[in-house]
Amino acid sequence: MVESVAPRSVNVLKTQLVTNSNDRAVSAKTKHSYCNNNGDNNHTFTVYHQNIQGLKFKVNEFMLSLFPEMPHLICLSEHHLESNEINNTYIPDYNRGANYCRSSLKCGGVCIFVHVTIKFTNINLYKYCKEQDLEIAAVKLEFFKGNLIVFCVYRAPTGDIDYFLKHVDIILNNLHNPKTDFILCGDLNINYIGTNNNKA
Repeated sequence: MVESVAPRSVNVLKTQLVTNSNDRAVSAKTKHSYCNNNGDNNHTFTVYHQNIQGLKFKVNEFMLSLFPEMPHLICLSEHHLESNEINNTYIPDYNRGANYCRSSLKCGGVCIFVHVTIKFTNINLYKYCKEQDLEIAAVKLEFFKGNLIVFCVYRAPTGDIDYFLKHVDIILNNLHNPKTDFILCGDLNINYIGTNNNKA
């Protein structure tokens, strides 16, 4: 799922969803226009999200699936890696911008890889993370006309929806700034079609 929150200078141009046989979105690619540090508006900024369901042995295959249009940011949910494993994960032409790894339960986790041509700052959101309920990582990018914060989020299907909504709201309010846009992408496991109350 890719959502653009409070768009101002960042405009959604195209979103492409890829679904599996269960008609569940497993990846999304969103292109945004942005103004670079020279004031030139003729650029496209691409954020790609995928629930990778285990990154360890999939890096090469994953990168081949993206070629030739390499995104500026790669956001992955459910990478299933421990901290020492993600620290040693190498994706050619990308820096690890931010990540969260579980320490007690298996699987889960989120990470953001940033293309080497993009300057970024890691936003530490670890204090808000709770395994299964809210797993979140974020990077801040600075452009000529403002900033962009990209979040990668995962909530397990059994995660506490109230904890998730409360803490995402706190994070967004704490980081809110009139000159900053947000992109929130991830696997929230919220059924918008059903009739239950677990909806944002």
